[in-house]
Amino acid sequence: MSTAVAIFAKTIGLSPVKTRLAKGIGKNKAEEFYRLSVSAIEELLLKLKKQSNDEVIPYWALAEEKGVLDARWKEFQTIWTEEGDLGRRMFHVSDELLKKHDKVILIGTDSPQFESETILTAIHKLNEEPETCIIGPAFDGGFYLFGCSRLIAEDVWTSVTYSRDDTLKQLLLRLDNEDISYSFIKRMGDVDEIENLKVLYESLLLIKDKQTQSQERLMKWLEPYVVEIIYNKNINTGLNYLDLLF
Repeated sequence: MSTAVAIFAKTIGLSPVKTRLAKGIGKNKAEEFYRLSVSAIEELLLKLKKQSNDEVIPYWALAEEKGVLDARWKEFQTIWTEEGDLGRRMFHVSDELLKKHDKVILIGTDSPQFESETILTAIHKLNEEPETCIIGPAFDGGFYLFGCSRLIAEDVWTSVTYSRDDTLKQLLLRLDNEDISYSFIKRMGDVDEIENLKVLYESLLLIKDKQTQSQERLMKWLEPYVVEIIYNKNINTGLNYLDLLF
């Protein structure tokens, strides 16, 4: 039984990335962070694909039609999300991949502290209860993972407003209305804004003994931000980020 893991991503140069984070640390640094996050997710899925004897099949779900041919995404198969809001894109990717695979798991690149056990737990739950959707709640009121063995109707996806603190509540209400059962895996943070960097750093500290090489590189990149920027020692910006965090 195969599981498709679709990683929603954007191609630098074709789409702006981490725009809210860029407001705090600048466009170039935000793009650096994005590249490191993408590498962390990629390394994790490469290992998982190998360990599963190719029963876990990663895909880059790309926001741009031209992006599917970009060399950056050569490690995995690519699929274009098509146009539309996030709900429409998630429906389309799920629809296409469930035609080829028994299960599909949707994730993003905003949680580079991902561990393989998280995805394996979702797969295990889907194997045990194929009619139940698996959801990874995010601290900000959204979700970082959604898994299913059945196609969720497009209007369920598109009726939800994303990037809000009640996004998950909206989705659960729609699932309830359709009598679609769901189950949760552990809550986890994602990075949209500068105040999320401290939480990410602490999350990586918790898995320090199990980090991949890409996660180690990301943690080293984060250190000066946590020490110098987050704790109010950045001379270049002059901003007091302590006020943002606490």
